[in-house]
Amino acid sequence: METKNESMGFSHEDGLKTIYAMITSTKSTIGENYLFYLLWGYLVGLACISEYMLIRVVHYERHYMVWPVLMGLGMIVSGVLTFRRQKTSNHKTFIGNIMSYLWSGWLVSLLIIMYFATQLQNYSLILPLTMVMYGMGIFISGGVISYRPLIIGGIVSWLAALVAFFQPYNVQLLLMTATVIVSYIIPGHMLRIEAKKQKS
Repeated sequence: METKNESMGFSHEDGLKTIYAMITSTKSTIGENYLFYLLWGYLVGLACISEYMLIRVVHYERHYMVWPVLMGLGMIVSGVLTFRRQKTSNHKTFIGNIMSYLWSGWLVSLLIIMYFATQLQNYSLILPLTMVMYGMGIFISGGVISYRPLIIGGIVSWLAALVAFFQPYNVQLLLMTATVIVSYIIPGHMLRIEAKKQKS
């Protein structure tokens, strides 16, 4: 006996195919956002290495200034990329909307954490807590689009954070560098390759 949907020419199998096509399409669209992963991965990695060198080699007292400079640059470039994407895209997908809220909430949470850690002058907490936040954002992003490299990157970020809580600031900078390589840069390049394959 046919169901109501089947009698109208739309079976459960067709429904599953439609949902799968929507998820695949959304995954492809998110995959095209590899630029954001690469941008922030390389900027954070550069900031960590630069600050490490300023502390250990140059012995510059205001070594922390690399962060507002490079992160400010990242915000400007991200804003331009987002504006261009919104101009070329006429619609928002459900999963795309989830990702937008996820990373917006992530950014607000990170800023609150950094502000109070700075106010309390407990600077040794900033990088480990940031790695915890990286883990959360990357893990959820990978789960939403079923992309294992991002999920693994999230787990690695959490593990690195656990180690970083017990390390001096210099070592935390090196752990943060390794974290963004595994959780942002490598998945970003993998997404870039997949996005190019889908276009060809």
